[in-house]
Amino acid sequence: MGRLLKLFFFRALPAFFVLSAFVYGFNYLVSTKPVVEQTRLEEKVWSVDVSPVSIKDAQPEFVAYGTVKSMRQVNLQLPVTGEVSFISPNFKEGAILTKGELLVGLEDDRQILALEDTDTKIKAEKINVAYLQKQRELRSKIANRIQKMKERSAATDASLDEAKLSVVITENQLAQSEARILELEILRKNQIKDIDDTQLKAPFTGSLSKVSIAPGQRVTNASTIGVLTELNAKEVPFIVPAEVFVNLATLLNSEVSLIWKSGDDNLAVTKGIIKRYQSEIDKIDGGGTLYAELEENSSNFIPVGAFVEVVYKGLNLNKVVMLPESALYANEKVYAVISGRTVERNVEIKYRSDGKIWVSGELEENDLIITTRLLGLSAGMKVKINQIIDVD
Repeated sequence: MGRLLKLFFFRALPAFFVLSAFVYGFNYLVSTKPVVEQTRLEEKVWSVDVSPVSIKDAQPEFVAYGTVKSMRQVNLQLPVTGEVSFISPNFKEGAILTKGELLVGLEDDRQILALEDTDTKIKAEKINVAYLQKQRELRSKIANRIQKMKERSAATDASLDEAKLSVVITENQLAQSEARILELEILRKNQIKDIDDTQLKAPFTGSLSKVSIAPGQRVTNASTIGVLTELNAKEVPFIVPAEVFVNLATLLNSEVSLIWKSGDDNLAVTKGIIKRYQSEIDKIDGGGTLYAELEENSSNFIPVGAFVEVVYKGLNLNKVVMLPESALYANEKVYAVISGRTVERNVEIKYRSDGKIWVSGELEENDLIITTRLLGLSAGMKVKINQIIDVD
């Protein structure tokens, strides 16, 4: 018994006092804590930019790239073999040649002598023809006279036959002589052509390059002495995607913009017209090749070989809305602002390019669509319109 009392006084009683002190202290703290009044948090208002909805047909712009080429480029060659006797002072690398300008001449002494010989033969044959014509006329008169004498029994059949035979022989000689004149006339034309072929003239106005000729040089009809590139017949081939290439009917004869750039600067801008296409689909890019011809005599000069940007319109979109791409959220949704709150609208993307989208769907004319990117944007959020931006 005494042992139990001893345990109570030395162990249980101190624990009781400690516990009582803890309970008293807790109650004191609870009773003396400050009272905090509840306050209601105000809803956050987000500041956004919006774009108005305008439903209409559209033709979005596409961008492609290509190199300016000349539609006409010819290797300058002489059709005959000979030695160079004349070279135009303007026949130099980079020179601008005009159509019909004499460029190169070959030695033509032999051709001229052959032409003179033919002219002499033609002259002689014409004299012979005149002589034979007179002979035929005289012999025909003699034959007619003998025919009349034969009718009066004053001439024999043999003399009449001999007279008629002489007429036939003369006519045959005359026909042969006239045929020789025709042959000589044809020969003369060929000889004149040979003389003309010893002179090379510019077939069109253009720029000269790859000059390879010198005085005294012997050239053949296989020798290329230069390359002439027409200046006012330039085009740009460029590849369009398959979904655009299928609309060839609207692409042909449509206008494109051609931009020659250096870095971010536009050196020259001109117009072109799509005139033709390559029927075979490009196996690598999956699209087709179109050819845009540059405007002739354009004040904005773009040289052959320049790498240009081609801006064209290739799709016809009916009743669509153009918006900044920043207006599009996940699952093809946009958000309109109605009475200061966001309203979710489902859309279908028809085309996107260069930071813009063309869509159709649950949109009405003059709806204000949020274009500001907000993390966690959802329907029912309170917003304030900062500015209205028209993307047209």
